Amino acid sequence: MAPPDSKVPGHQPDLRALSARPQHFKGRAIRFSILLTLAAFAILQIYANLYKSKSIGLQLPDSSSDAAAFKWEDITPTEQLIYYPCFEGHECARLELPMDWNRTDGKGSKIALAVIKIPAKVPVTDARYGGAVLLNPGGPGGSGVDFVFRRGKAIQTIVDSAESPSSDSAVGKYFDVVSFDPRGINNTTPSFSCYPDPMARKAWTLQSDAEGLLGSSERAFDTRWARFEAYGMSCSQLGAEDPESEEWIGPFMNTSPVVADMVELVERHGEWRERETERLLLTAIDTSLDVEAIRMQNRWNKGQEKLLYWGFSYGTLLGSTFAAMQPHRISRAVIDGVCNADDYYSGMWLTNLQDGDAALGSFFEYCHTAGPSSCPFAHGGGSPEDLKSRYEQLLTNLTTDPIAVTPSGSRGPDIITYSDLTTLVMESLYSPMKLFGFVSQVLADLEHGNGTSFANYKYKTKRWTGRSSCDPSSKHCKLPGESDWEAGRNVICTDAPGIDGIAKEVFRSYWHTLRGQSKAIGDIWAEIRMSCIRLKTRPAWRYDGPFTGNTSHPLLFIGNTYDPVTPLRNAYAMARGFVDSIVLKQNSVGHCSLSSPSLCTAKAIRRYFQNGELPDPGTVCEVEELPFRIPGYEKQQVLTPDDTALMSALHSLGEMRNLLGA
Repeated sequence: MAPPDSKVPGHQPDLRALSARPQHFKGRAIRFSILLTLAAFAILQIYANLYKSKSIGLQLPDSSSDAAAFKWEDITPTEQLIYYPCFEGHECARLELPMDWNRTDGKGSKIALAVIKIPAKVPVTDARYGGAVLLNPGGPGGSGVDFVFRRGKAIQTIVDSAESPSSDSAVGKYFDVVSFDPRGINNTTPSFSCYPDPMARKAWTLQSDAEGLLGSSERAFDTRWARFEAYGMSCSQLGAEDPESEEWIGPFMNTSPVVADMVELVERHGEWRERETERLLLTAIDTSLDVEAIRMQNRWNKGQEKLLYWGFSYGTLLGSTFAAMQPHRISRAVIDGVCNADDYYSGMWLTNLQDGDAALGSFFEYCHTAGPSSCPFAHGGGSPEDLKSRYEQLLTNLTTDPIAVTPSGSRGPDIITYSDLTTLVMESLYSPMKLFGFVSQVLADLEHGNGTSFANYKYKTKRWTGRSSCDPSSKHCKLPGESDWEAGRNVICTDAPGIDGIAKEVFRSYWHTLRGQSKAIGDIWAEIRMSCIRLKTRPAWRYDGPFTGNTSHPLLFIGNTYDPVTPLRNAYAMARGFVDSIVLKQNSVGHCSLSSPSLCTAKAIRRYFQNGELPDPGTVCEVEELPFRIPGYEKQQVLTPDDTALMSALHSLGEMRNLLGA
């Protein structure tokens, strides 16, 4: 028998049939009966929703309630999408799905997929309703719920028509913006964890941070190796001993089951759209409506619902996998910050860092151009190469002489290490508009032995600075989002061939290969795969290619000139596998297009969602601003109201961090 993670058709469910469920009201023979039944169903649904809302109304907020009052556990998971008001202007649902998509007996454990939606600006009965754009922010381990809560309205500004929905225009489209927390992550249950309780996780993280990254010392490799051995054994053991579930979530978190979840979510949205249409038509007072045309437009295309999608970083891997497995379901798919799927699924991660050092070089170029008034690290003059040499000397000094920092009123004493600075610099390469300025100030401070600003930043970004609502020493204390790092690592490890038992020296050679690709990122990148060295968990099923297809609509791939972890060449390599797909190049540094504001890119994405139009081959989009807000670069133009709205959305989105392995 083939191993469970082998590429054997028998181990891959037929996703075309995943949406098949026993349907109510079968056997309707005449049109009149259909209409009566649909009306009855809609009325019953209204009363059911009213009853359920009343039964948990004390816990669920209305649309104006404070976000902190909302509790996911107050929503009972259902096989249909039933939305409830949550946070401010959002709607939330918990979709019950099989943990194991290969089971055909209808039994087995279930997951409750946490789904969030920003409703479209028009009702589904409006001819301008465009459907639901599904988002994935990256990772693996990134929370789609958190992304939509924080940035969903900015995404909606980009994909929606520039026209106001109150205008008479019948051309533009308006979309729901939807996302979800993937399996084991954040608010989706059951959660995944490699630690018995939050206190154990906190202690482990503190110890790990104190030891330092690969490359931080001569002993770092041996120490990290032992640490990740213990980590992998812990993940495997806790999974095997999990007494709370018939099936443990660990083998069912890799990308292929998440694609199956997306298929089901798309199907359930189609079902919801049809149901919502009937609800609205029952209460409509406009007698001029063409009721039959509206029903036809919004009918649920069972088994054939299509995907509208925008994925970033790891989200491009998820989108590409969906397109390869379900090419007939693609309506629109923006693949932004592109992973090479073949390399990712092989577990080698050798096609990520080719532009990492060039991205770091741009920091010194921009700093030099901006000068000390905007980039404090440029004090004293010198060329970009001089600035780079000073940075490298500072790193060398920190390996043997960390900088001590006295306590402040809000935090305790601290030290600034090689690992601290290496990590911060990598984060800045992801988001240069957001962080290059801060990094320049930190470098200038550290050269003078001052680590205060950096220590304050470290404290504010600690994951455990908030208060826990439960006893952190209890195994029952599980806070949403706390275990997302290890959940993401489990996805990475189960997506690729297992390396449990790999020889230490073989992995050391792999580490050196990555260091040769990028001095700036290679050490951190090697630790991604290192987290898998003793993990025994294997996926129940996986799809690992081919990543090609003649999709029902071409894909739009987007890559930046200098992306530190998903180089532009990946976009071209992946686009070649999908018929008629196009690569849009954005001339900028940073991870994914949102790392720098470009009206050109935003408008290209809007046209794609609005009418399916792709950019011309070879299109290059410039950005509106450069890091350090270099004087004289900003385009001297009067922005239209729409351009102003787009720029506001792009600035908001520039604050987010699209994850890939970090």
